[in-house]
Amino acid sequence: MEINRLKYYLAPLAGLSISLPILSLIIYFLFEGSFDFNFLKSSVLLEYTNNTALLVFGTFALVIVLGTITSYLSARFEYFGHKFFAVTFVLPLAFPAYILGYTYVGFFEYRGILSDIVSDASVRLDILNMYGAIFIFAIAMFPYVYILARVSFASISSTVCELVSLQQISPIKAFFKVYLPLSYPAIFAGSILAVMETLSDYGTVLYFGIETFSVGIFKSWFGYGDLAQAINVAIVLLIFVFGILWTESLIRKKYRFASATHSAKRASKIKLSGKYNFIAFLISFVISTITLFIPIIVLVYWFILDINTLDFEAFSYLYNTLSLNIISSSIIILLSFLVIYMLRFYPSKLGGFTHKLSMLGYSIPGAVVGVGLLILGSFIDKSLGFIVFSGTFFMVVFAYTTRYFASSIGSIENGFSKIDSSIDDASKIFGKSEIKNIIEVYFPLMRPYMISGFLILYIDIAKELPATLILRPFNFDTLAIRIYELASNEMLYKVGFPSLILVFTTAIAVMLLNSGFGKRKK
Repeated sequence: MEINRLKYYLAPLAGLSISLPILSLIIYFLFEGSFDFNFLKSSVLLEYTNNTALLVFGTFALVIVLGTITSYLSARFEYFGHKFFAVTFVLPLAFPAYILGYTYVGFFEYRGILSDIVSDASVRLDILNMYGAIFIFAIAMFPYVYILARVSFASISSTVCELVSLQQISPIKAFFKVYLPLSYPAIFAGSILAVMETLSDYGTVLYFGIETFSVGIFKSWFGYGDLAQAINVAIVLLIFVFGILWTESLIRKKYRFASATHSAKRASKIKLSGKYNFIAFLISFVISTITLFIPIIVLVYWFILDINTLDFEAFSYLYNTLSLNIISSSIIILLSFLVIYMLRFYPSKLGGFTHKLSMLGYSIPGAVVGVGLLILGSFIDKSLGFIVFSGTFFMVVFAYTTRYFASSIGSIENGFSKIDSSIDDASKIFGKSEIKNIIEVYFPLMRPYMISGFLILYIDIAKELPATLILRPFNFDTLAIRIYELASNEMLYKVGFPSLILVFTTAIAVMLLNSGFGKRKK
């Protein structure tokens, strides 16, 4: 009986543990830290705020445009190459934003690829500015909107389409007045994910010379060795993030009615022909060229330039990346399974609260999580009198768990929601131990959803940079860090080989996820 009672506390303990980096930052700030109120009046904070706000709003607007166009075309129409473009629209997820930034700088730079194409060395375009950064984040993040909105557009009921047809509403008017409003929640959810990833970025904004909160945290810690100032910046960024989340919750409530018009009977796709077929193809080709083809061409071009001096040390960085990624993803997915299983069979109000708390990690930039773990690791090491956590592999895995726990939880929750309660009753009747039930019953049923969650985690973690930079063990480099270091040293052409390796591995995961790999056959 006592053991069963303890099980009610497993989910709360897991949720609190996952949230510890964020909680430690807040607790330290409240009880040990001393906020520099002069910082609130400083031009530095004003610059961080203005730049971050402009970057966020610009990216938000552009990902909505790109994501809505691509998702609507993919979900509602059949045209030449539509199946191919459905894949190319999702593949930019394989690219970290900083790699896309490097490729476009290389494409537009003096004597770059563009100047070679037009045979004029003077042709160049300076994109190392705010507008260039917004463009890069938009093409990197629009798949978040595309994936969610595509499902929403495809789920619109045939009844709605029939009513539109009966009312003889023009296609353009029908899109703006009927179809688009129905997909507002999905579009907004995807754009918020894009915004959170933009807020978390460090490699791109640093390279483009934009002073954001993430850059401020690194500058305070690595540049000046000032942890107190890094905490000040992190706290302000945390407030900024909470403000976005609060705004998002208000808007989501406003549009909660939209899903009521979806039904099991979906509207059929419209087969385009003639000029409309060509226009849809042209739009898809242009977007795919900008978001995917050009970056790939640039990386391959750099690889060819560097073919005689390739740094095969990149494979050791690949090994570090894969080992760190697979271990972290496996731990997180198993932890997600444990938490949802315990909340299913041993629910409690405390468990529900801590679960929501643990979900905040995805909304918190990696730099903030890193600072929180620095505080936690320092406190534990000082208490023990020797170094146990600081600068260890464990700290990096811990950071990934906090940051990306929410990425996998959706798949696991969806999987458990598909398991009928009768299976729970049957497993109890047969009198098997709980461990046996988990291994023999729930693991097999949950396998497709755990695989999906694992792939999502793999993609996110492979691209992660800020937390890894802050917490990695000495001389432990991943592909992401190596690429960042090469670009920082203005050796762009050397970026090609390790970038292709990184993008290739993440692209495999993206393709598997997009194909529904691991799903149970019906």
